[in-house]
Amino acid sequence: MIQTCKYFFIKNPIIVSPNFPYSLDHDKWCIGKTRFDLSQLICKYWITENFNFTSILPKLYKCDAKEVTLKNIVVFFDDLSMFTKTAEDITFQRVTVKYSDDSIVPFEKIFETFINAKNFTFASNSTLSNITSKTFNELLKIPHFLHLQSLYLNNIPEVFDIESFYVYMKKNKTTKLYLVFDKSISSPYKNRLKEIIDEILSKKIFS
Repeated sequence: MIQTCKYFFIKNPIIVSPNFPYSLDHDKWCIGKTRFDLSQLICKYWITENFNFTSILPKLYKCDAKEVTLKNIVVFFDDLSMFTKTAEDITFQRVTVKYSDDSIVPFEKIFETFINAKNFTFASNSTLSNITSKTFNELLKIPHFLHLQSLYLNNIPEVFDIESFYVYMKKNKTTKLYLVFDKSISSPYKNRLKEIIDEILSKKIFS
């Protein structure tokens, strides 16, 4: 109704769009070639396909996007519910997810909420503080983790349970796993990673 009659837009100003078509021109946000100031927007947005503009998050009315990208933001766990029912390809870049008491949300709790996840990227410029010794075993308890197509994590700390991961990896036939470990990991942990790599490379037949 909003798209077909200006009366409804005036009553409830929402713009329905597959994405938010923005660009940067001399550090100014533009739609097309028209510069705009987000703080001046009176309307809210309903994104239907691709959400990748974190700055409009306060103006977001609803999001049905299958592709969701969040960057450079601290977001509360409850606010993720806007994305979790439809998102399939999820990318978090330099994102901190907190509970209302400001404590860090464990990675497995974040992943669990995205019930339709097919590809999940969680990237950071520093050690992932939401990865614990329990993370991988908790992920295995989540049904949709076993059907994930790809998972990318970087700056993984030493507490990550590499042994449980390796047991799963040898049986896994579904998920492409990309793991980048933090530079701070100890020599024994590095040596164990090298042993795993050597064992994989020594196999003549890969399942």
